[in-house]
Amino acid sequence: MLKQNHFRILLTVLGLLFASTRAMAHESEAPLEGRPVPGQEAIDLAMTHFKISRPSDANQPLFDPELKDRGLTVKSSWFGKTQVYIGPSAFANWAMLGSTLAHEVEVHCLQNFPMIFIKDRLGLDGTSDAEREAYRYEIANASRFGLSGRDTGLIAATVDYYYPRGK
Repeated sequence: MLKQNHFRILLTVLGLLFASTRAMAHESEAPLEGRPVPGQEAIDLAMTHFKISRPSDANQPLFDPELKDRGLTVKSSWFGKTQVYIGPSAFANWAMLGSTLAHEVEVHCLQNFPMIFIKDRLGLDGTSDAEREAYRYEIANASRFGLSGRDTGLIAATVDYYYPRGK
């Protein structure tokens, strides 16, 4: 048990170091002004402004006005392209939109969906682990997107509430 906890801590530290290094390589120019208008145009602008790199096996993120979450990443088949949907709550400000896009595109689109599914079926928290990784990435990249301390705190609280360790 102790070795397993050390391994988890090591993975978390390595993940944060990787995310911080990647964040420095993605520094964006001057912040975008005002609040983004929910829609595809703002998504496309944020993708460009924050230099969010979309994997070749993922489609362009799409606005979904009915989505209750900030974002959702789905894979329609084992070999199909990944699709990201962005909901209205991601448009609270440009920083949150950029952070949400990176959470979905730069993390979830690169995750191994079949392995997450298998881990879930075995009771090993595949989905929870995937979400924790994506939210840690958002927090590690807070300065890249210009997230406020309040927004960063809300992201951390989301992880603690919905994806606590050991539950």
